[in-house]
Amino acid sequence: MLTSPDFLLQSPLRPDPIPWIQETYLSSFESQLLATGLLVAVALLTTVGIRRSVPSVRRRYGPQIAEASAVAGLLVVVLGSIYAFSVIWHVTFVLRRTLAAMAFDRWIVTLNLVTITIAVVAYLCIRFVNRSIDKLAETRALTNHQSEVAYHVADVAIVGSAATLVLTLWGIDLTNIFIGAGAITAIVALTARETLTSMLAGFILLFSRPFRVGDWIEVNDRTGIVKDVTIFNTKIQTFGDKHVLIPNDEITSSQLTNFSRNDQLRVEIEIGVDYETDLEYARDVIVDAVCDLESIKRTPNPQVVAKRFGDSAVLLELQLWIGDPTKRRTWDARTDAIEAVMAAFDREGISIPYPHRVHSPRDDDGYPIRGMERDGMGLTAPQD
Repeated sequence: MLTSPDFLLQSPLRPDPIPWIQETYLSSFESQLLATGLLVAVALLTTVGIRRSVPSVRRRYGPQIAEASAVAGLLVVVLGSIYAFSVIWHVTFVLRRTLAAMAFDRWIVTLNLVTITIAVVAYLCIRFVNRSIDKLAETRALTNHQSEVAYHVADVAIVGSAATLVLTLWGIDLTNIFIGAGAITAIVALTARETLTSMLAGFILLFSRPFRVGDWIEVNDRTGIVKDVTIFNTKIQTFGDKHVLIPNDEITSSQLTNFSRNDQLRVEIEIGVDYETDLEYARDVIVDAVCDLESIKRTPNPQVVAKRFGDSAVLLELQLWIGDPTKRRTWDARTDAIEAVMAAFDREGISIPYPHRVHSPRDDDGYPIRGMERDGMGLTAPQD
């Protein structure tokens, strides 16, 4: 291999003006150091200029072209800086030897170019899919939980497809890889069965969408507002201000009640009246008392039905409806209705009975207690 100065002068990396510039301006250490500082400053300024031009290019040509242009510009800056640095310090022969060592045939070069193309296409696909998911999330077509899961699923699917294509292109047998992945999956499935079940249930909740963040739900006698939904569990805040994590598999395998799914909810209130009360009249009084309340809906109209016979009263059930159901609106409607009914009953003279307990002595002598005669109770001790 040629290493003489004649070889360096004949190198294509050192055209005719380069030796003259090196001998005239870059012959001393001080000049080389100054030129290096100028090179670093120019590279930094160029990089800043490229970054500042990205927003204008994005608005004019789109985000993909803007990002590709920025990457290409930075690549040119890096390569140009490396070459200029080698010229300043008279080490262009290092680049020449590096290029000589990187000797590939046409097939290898083609494979590398195709691999780079696949990587770039996969990256652009990921960016396009993620932006599409963001647009769907802005239109409320997807929830935050669904957007997060869709990001990961799309990214993994695109990267996996690109990797499979690249490995096949380079002649790598994927059979052993798939067999190993299957064995690892089986081991993980056996050791983390509950976790995988929760994750699978999370995907079921993702696509079935029985509730959203902010809904009022009830699962296994636990009632609260949904605060977050992840792949593995659902977080609800109870009305006692407690945060409860419920595994997703428990939600999918249990009875779920979503009070926020409809735009209205019926509230039932039991009211007891005396057995001697005219039930039809009492029902009319109750309806008239609650029909003008602001906390309930006008349609459907409130109604009262006779529910059952109680121990000391006939139990009526007041049924009224509220809109946009929340626990606070339910409490307000119930409180307003009870106060209105009590005021109406006081006004109309209708009593709300409560249980009475009557104590009466038995007709027989009962069971005499030993020693009561000595206490002056007039009772004799039992005879043996």
